[in-house]
Amino acid sequence: MPTGNFVYDLTRFNDYTEWTVLGTETESLANSTNTPSGLGAISFAKVDKAGTTTYAGVYRTVDLDLIHGFPAHFCSEDRLVVSFYIGALTDVAQLEVRIGTSASHHNVWTIDDSAMTASTWQSLSTKWGTCTVTGNGMDPSNIDYMAVAVKFDAEDKELAGIIFDRVYLLPNTATVS
Repeated sequence: MPTGNFVYDLTRFNDYTEWTVLGTETESLANSTNTPSGLGAISFAKVDKAGTTTYAGVYRTVDLDLIHGFPAHFCSEDRLVVSFYIGALTDVAQLEVRIGTSASHHNVWTIDDSAMTASTWQSLSTKWGTCTVTGNGMDPSNIDYMAVAVKFDAEDKELAGIIFDRVYLLPNTATVS
């Protein structure tokens, strides 16, 4: 939903019951009051159950239409912004945002751990046009699936207190010379 200054909120994380864990190695899904927006956030942990995945994350069903809901100047240079908190980055490889029609058909945007700072709230962005495609990718007029995940360096890594607050689109601002 559009907010001031043409910011388009894709989702907020103020109710953990709207989210589902991505797998057995994501646990402790809960609401968090540690949030820069003041609107609530969700937290979860990466645990080592059977050493089967390098990811911890959550997903949810959404109902988004980026063709009709986003400003007319929507383009590949616009920014996908993620507001999050990760206490330690020693074993973190990257953060992912997945948007599409399902877990099998979506686009994936990544933010490398080298761009992150441990133990601080941050809102980092990546260009909308820099995604990779899984399956058939996404249909921007019919988005039903969104996930956020943290990828770790190895399957046996653990980390508590991963917190997400907001995912939104920010239009690219043209520079006139």
